[in-house]
Amino acid sequence: MRRILLTLADSIIPESPRTPDTLEEVTRHALVSLRYMPRSSARMFLWGMRLLNWAPLWRLRGLRPLTALPAAVARRHLVALTQSRWLPIRLLMYGPVGLFMSSYFDQDFAHREIKYAPVPFVADRIELRRRWIEGHEPGSDDEVHHPAALAP
Repeated sequence: MRRILLTLADSIIPESPRTPDTLEEVTRHALVSLRYMPRSSARMFLWGMRLLNWAPLWRLRGLRPLTALPAAVARRHLVALTQSRWLPIRLLMYGPVGLFMSSYFDQDFAHREIKYAPVPFVADRIELRRRWIEGHEPGSDDEVHHPAALAP
């Protein structure tokens, strides 16, 4: 399964910027994330990854799995899946794209490349939480949305 996840990660995340450890880190994060899912969800996710690995066969575009193909060819197969006219096929890509991209964009080198510094946002959220614990209700500028307040 690790080889399948490495292949999918290599095909999904951007080619640049990357460090030598990017694929390993993203794959490790994916495996850790699966531990926090309900067992049935994690199994379905892994089943979907195996299904994606054999996409060339069930799409009648080849006899080998993605793990046996060059990264550029595997990437083309996955891009074709995201553009399928069949909704279930397109939806099959949401899981790995979301998991791998969220892990990729959580890396420091990616933050530097896109000039993203979450420190002020995180500091604001910590301060908001402190005020909330002290009993101060959040204001409209705090961007906290309560379902009851949104009801008509």
